[in-house]
Amino acid sequence: MAKRLIPFDKIANEHPCFLDPEERPDWRGLFQNSNPLKLEIGFGNGNFLIDMAIREPQSNFIGMDFYHKGIRKIVTRMDRLHIKNIRVAYGNASEKIPILFEEGEVSEVFINFPDPWPKKRHHKRRLIKPQFVETLAGKLAPQGKVHIATDFESYAQEILEVMQANTQFCNPHEDMGFLHERNDIPKTKYEKAFLDAGKKIYYFEFSKEQDYALAPTA
Repeated sequence: MAKRLIPFDKIANEHPCFLDPEERPDWRGLFQNSNPLKLEIGFGNGNFLIDMAIREPQSNFIGMDFYHKGIRKIVTRMDRLHIKNIRVAYGNASEKIPILFEEGEVSEVFINFPDPWPKKRHHKRRLIKPQFVETLAGKLAPQGKVHIATDFESYAQEILEVMQANTQFCNPHEDMGFLHERNDIPKTKYEKAFLDAGKKIYYFEFSKEQDYALAPTA
């Protein structure tokens, strides 16, 4: 028997783990600790985020999305599993990230299978663009990481070009630019389906360089 999902209106109006903020929240106060902040952009049905929160209880996770059914699914599961280290932020990542985090506040970002907007006239809607990457670089702590996965080859090439054009990031896999497998973090629902179907997946992992501007001069 299918689990009944909490209505979105009830979540938006009453649930303590749901946020639709217009200014930066007090993350330390919300989580009642100062554990590292890790962000997933576009969490879908929430399985990856929940798996990560269970796997890393000493990290605080923020999932950002505007898909109502996905929010209902993840919050319902969070309640059922008594997960306390996730907060759900409602809204568009490009608009919300600049106000949600201070500079250098995020330790890790996960972007799993962002919409590739395959039609050429829609490419401008793709998430991974230079301005967005610059925003991420500002919010990431030194040596913070961005993990990205896509099954769309032309988008993978664009992601690689955009990320490598930003000098604040380094790519530890410069020989190929990406990996074809990723075994150190959980797999998403769509990722498992793609792999079962024999599809090729492009995995990226970029690290933010140390802030040399703060280093002492000789």
